[in-house]
Amino acid sequence: MPKTVDVVDANAKSVEGITVSLDNGRSTSDGRVSGTVSVAETVPAGAYTITITETGNPRVRASATLTVTAAPTPELTASPTSVVQGGEAVKVTGTGFHADAEVSAASTTV
Repeated sequence: MPKTVDVVDANAKSVEGITVSLDNGRSTSDGRVSGTVSVAETVPAGAYTITITETGNPRVRASATLTVTAAPTPELTASPTSVVQGGEAVKVTGTGFHADAEVSAASTTV
């Protein structure tokens, strides 16, 4: 049977930005379903309910809770924070960036 998918927030309101893609849109011969969930950066942190319903038989459904957490804020530190012109190298260390993301560096006068 084909399936339908609903995603709602804690107030049972439909959610934009959370996409559920079911593999083939059908259950397997043993009744299993699988797929992937994508969450846009615009989705607020919170708990969401994903429900898959059998098309044509709305009493056959299952739900799971998905918790979306806020993305970390990137931070950068420099050590040392003060050097003499032509002096030592400064080491920069950053945290809170997306995994495996391409990054670039720039400097400005303060």
